[in-house]
Amino acid sequence: MAKAQDVLYAVVGAGDFAVAKVKDAGKLADRKVTSKLYKDFVKRGKTLTTKIKSSAATKQAVEQSKTARSQVKAAATSVGKAVRANTRATKSAASKTAKAS
Repeated sequence: MAKAQDVLYAVVGAGDFAVAKVKDAGKLADRKVTSKLYKDFVKRGKTLTTKIKSSAATKQAVEQSKTARSQVKAAATSVGKAVRANTRATKSAASKTAKAS
């Protein structure tokens, strides 16, 4: 799992690196430089991901998502109960109508 996270961090770090500025594109052919850049991307990615995770906006969004999920679940339960009650009432009315005929 740690290896997969490192790859993710490297991708995030690469994006951050590209946004900051990309210099010396010709050096990417060198294996040592490429390895160093990869490790730098992992480090950048971890740093950026940590900043995003700990930001107030992220925490607020997570909390809002939890609240919304809870409200949707409650609404689905209410709708299910209403449908079942309506079904019972319809069946009861139908059987009363059939008996009256």
